[in-house]
Amino acid sequence: MRLFLKTICIIFIAISLTACQSDIEKKESFYKKGSTYYDNKEYKKAEIELKNALQLDPAYVDAYHLLAKNMLKLGNIKDAFAVYNKIIQLDENNVEANLKIAEFLVLNKNTEQAMEKIVFVLEKEPKNIEALHVKAQIFMQKEVFDKAFSVYETILEIDSKNIPAIQNMAKIHAIGKRLEEAEALLIKSISLDDKNLQVRMPLIGFYIQQGKIEKVEEQLQQAIKNSPENFEAHILLGNFYFNQKKNDLAETAYLNAIKASPATLKPYLIAADYYDKLKNNDKALEMYTTALSLEPDNVSVKDIIARFHYSNKDIESANKIISNILAERPQYYPTRMLKSEILVSENKFTQALQLLDELEKEEPKAPRTHYFKGLCFIGTGNYDQAKASVNKAVELNPGYFKARMLLADIYLHERSFELAQKESSAALELNPYDYQTRIIRANAFLGQNKVNEAEKDYAKLIEIAPDNPMAYYQMGLLKSALKRYDDSLGYLKVAYEKNNKLIDVFLQIVRNHVIKKEYETAHLLCKNQITLYGDQKPLVAVVYNIQSGIYLAQKQIEKAKESLNNAILTNPDYLPPYETLAKLFLTENNKEKAIEQYTMILEKNPKLPVPHMMIGTIYDSDKDYEKAADHYKKALDINPEFAPAANNLAYHLLKRTDQVEEALRLARIAKGKLPEDPGVMDTLGMAYFRKGLYGNAVNEFIDSLKKIPNNPTVHYHLGSAYAKKGDKELALASLKKALELNDKFEEAKEAEQLISELGK
Repeated sequence: MRLFLKTICIIFIAISLTACQSDIEKKESFYKKGSTYYDNKEYKKAEIELKNALQLDPAYVDAYHLLAKNMLKLGNIKDAFAVYNKIIQLDENNVEANLKIAEFLVLNKNTEQAMEKIVFVLEKEPKNIEALHVKAQIFMQKEVFDKAFSVYETILEIDSKNIPAIQNMAKIHAIGKRLEEAEALLIKSISLDDKNLQVRMPLIGFYIQQGKIEKVEEQLQQAIKNSPENFEAHILLGNFYFNQKKNDLAETAYLNAIKASPATLKPYLIAADYYDKLKNNDKALEMYTTALSLEPDNVSVKDIIARFHYSNKDIESANKIISNILAERPQYYPTRMLKSEILVSENKFTQALQLLDELEKEEPKAPRTHYFKGLCFIGTGNYDQAKASVNKAVELNPGYFKARMLLADIYLHERSFELAQKESSAALELNPYDYQTRIIRANAFLGQNKVNEAEKDYAKLIEIAPDNPMAYYQMGLLKSALKRYDDSLGYLKVAYEKNNKLIDVFLQIVRNHVIKKEYETAHLLCKNQITLYGDQKPLVAVVYNIQSGIYLAQKQIEKAKESLNNAILTNPDYLPPYETLAKLFLTENNKEKAIEQYTMILEKNPKLPVPHMMIGTIYDSDKDYEKAADHYKKALDINPEFAPAANNLAYHLLKRTDQVEEALRLARIAKGKLPEDPGVMDTLGMAYFRKGLYGNAVNEFIDSLKKIPNNPTVHYHLGSAYAKKGDKELALASLKKALELNDKFEEAKEAEQLISELGK
């Protein structure tokens, strides 16, 4: 029995040893495979093998070291930090792990803990140059430059040719304004490795900071002379010349980069980008095509070419390449992102949002995705979600200029003037010469009654772009608001000279002359403008309507009617002349006569919608709403797309019935035909309000007020919508503005009641 037990034990031990030996062999095999994958830059595969080795032996320090390095190659700093901490748990005296942890701590600006680690490493290895560099970096971060300089001197005592130490000593001299000493050290570093472009770059950067352009060129030329085969040096020289606006020399340098390395992709792509910037599309495409011929399967190059076509508005070519890429690589992120951008440009917001949602799930911290989602939400009228998305883009990348500008515009649109000013100012710090952003800020200043600040921005815009009429027009509006009409006309006339077809500029010039009672001048301007517009009937109709206003100011009623009728004949879809004519007839107590005339017209041609529209408008003005609605319906029976009737009937349904869906349908028809009409915007806003879509309603009312800022009814509607949204302060401001403009307008009592309720 004892012999039997002894035999069993021996067999058991042998099996255990065999199993143990097998695990050792397996872990070594996994480690070797991981190492091979690491050397071949197949980092994902290396990660799998190394983790397999660590499963078999959780104390395998060498595997942890290689895994940490592998994590860094994958850009996974957080996990690399965790792995190095694990190594220290297994071996607290491990120099390499402590050193790496110190480097991570410096990156996170945790200098105190980093210094503790470095002191520990240097106690063990006083001449560890890597540790000394980290120590010097800590002193640099703390701005204790004399101590950092001393550490670099120690490094040079160990290694007199340590280039990073010499260059950092030069940096410290430059910070202390000891420019000659800095220059001398940078020149010394180059003497140690004069063929290495990266060693020369700090000296080039130093000369750029000093504005020594000739020396920058000299260093770049020397770099090429020392290493003519280095295409990067040629590219840098090309960039230098391009920034100096020496395009011929830049082109030569870029082509020399191609000659230096004809089988390398990058020089062709750089040259293509150069030609693209100069709008030389044929040469740009030639370079892109050559680059693709070097690597026909390179989806990145294909994506760049697709984006080139998109930026040059060749959507068809871009989409063909996109389809080709996604057929090979359905999940290729950059191309799917480009596809979403094209969908946004085509106003296909629903499709774009679907794709952008997918992209966001894959890359939640990609600011570009959130920015384009914001554009989609604006396109669908959802400004609250747009604001949230664009805010996220700015949060992820505070230097994202387009996102900051868009956010400023959103705030301006919702009349959050202080926030609009803040965001536009932040955007202007990134790009001080952007025209549109400065317009946004100037308007934000005006919204806060900061007239002087707005005036400075408009003056700056005139300085930046003297040929752009927008700033002159805005300055003219500002001066007019201040009742400085001569100054206003001065700016407006310059804007008109820059572009004499801008209707808003023309209208403001006429208004100023009417205010000054210079009627003949105003009429002459209208006559000339009608000739100028020629066959552009919608614009001619607007001028006739403006002309009627001049006659009304002169109390020449018959001539005003003639102009209004001319406006209607020129563009039957244009709404304001109908309303003005109806009011004139009612003022003269000629309702029956007017209706009789329009009825006679219908007897001659019953398929005309305009007479029904006129009759409806007259009944509307006389508060005979049912008869008015009946004629609007008859006009729409004749022409279902007749915008004036669609708008007025929608308004009637919203004010006096529960037919909200039908009203919304009609209001959308009107908006589609008359997208710039403030009355139509107000009607559509009311429809959204009745549907409970308060954010959409706010947007329409705000757009309406941009056209008619002194309309108390629209201010009341805006205040009501803000109240429903829960924006109490904005609601009160809009309601008070309505009563300030006219405390006896139709809905004044409702405005007062709502103010009282909000004040409780």
